[in-house]
Amino acid sequence: MSSYVWGAGDFYRDAFSSEAFFGFRILIAWASILILLWCLGLSALIWRARKKGYENNFMSVLLVCEGIKATFLLSSGILYIRKYEALQDVLWIWTIDVFFTAHVISILMYFCIPIYYRLKRLSFLHRDSFKKHAWYLTVIFGIAIWALIRTAPAFDISDASWITCQEGDPQAELHTWFGEEQEWMRDVVDEVGPCTQDFETTIVTQPDGAWAIVVLSPLASLMALLLIRSSIRSHLEGENPDISSSLTSRSLYIGFLGKVISFFLYVVLLTILTILHGDQVTFINETIWRYGEASSFDRFKLFLWIFSFVITPIGIAFECMMFVHATLK
Repeated sequence: MSSYVWGAGDFYRDAFSSEAFFGFRILIAWASILILLWCLGLSALIWRARKKGYENNFMSVLLVCEGIKATFLLSSGILYIRKYEALQDVLWIWTIDVFFTAHVISILMYFCIPIYYRLKRLSFLHRDSFKKHAWYLTVIFGIAIWALIRTAPAFDISDASWITCQEGDPQAELHTWFGEEQEWMRDVVDEVGPCTQDFETTIVTQPDGAWAIVVLSPLASLMALLLIRSSIRSHLEGENPDISSSLTSRSLYIGFLGKVISFFLYVVLLTILTILHGDQVTFINETIWRYGEASSFDRFKLFLWIFSFVITPIGIAFECMMFVHATLK
């Protein structure tokens, strides 16, 4: 077998083939990059609108984190093949370290909402002295937390291998990308079966802790939704209700509500997919369904799995738009 099965042209031809649903997955990856740029632009707009406004600083940082969270497929849309492993080494830093750091920071920032948006029961947190420092301290703490836990067994994405296959070969081959070859990787190769087409793909360790962070982030959004709802009520209570602040909180509420709804749809879709499959579905199943001897039912499950990737970026894009609407009022 040759050293590399695919070049750049082969990668993109396969990505837009009928077997890959005519580019459905890679278009989602590219769209997530546009959403990131959209969030970065909105973040810069808010920052420049009022550089010394602590609420603006808070929201600007949060927008950057939300944009990063939308790019979980970024590396898979850019020459995700063994020939460009050096490029993927760089993109992997974004895919894992930057991505999960953004999740941790955003979770911490959700807990800071009572500092920047007044809640009656937590009014003691609504102080300028807290506002001045909370927005950047969450970034520092978030980076530190991920740096501390990233090598723990529950969070360490320690092993990855390329699977390469040339049509006509009796079995695919494994090439270690980083870490070590694991027994479960051989099992995946066995499930893929004989090579009926040329392809290259990866299989990666998927620790439970990493999945837990991804799931915890939307749940933290639900908590933020409830906090913002309380903020709206706080501004409307009393003899002199603060209508302006109430409208600001309402825009934030709509933004969080949109993302929570998208998360709910994502969970429903994954639940349906898990029931259909009979077990938890991961990216490893995607590899088997895409390149193994898949039935029509497997193809249907593959489509549902890829379709689930659309939901989160759309929810984040809507959320960011409403955040800007709230901040620039």
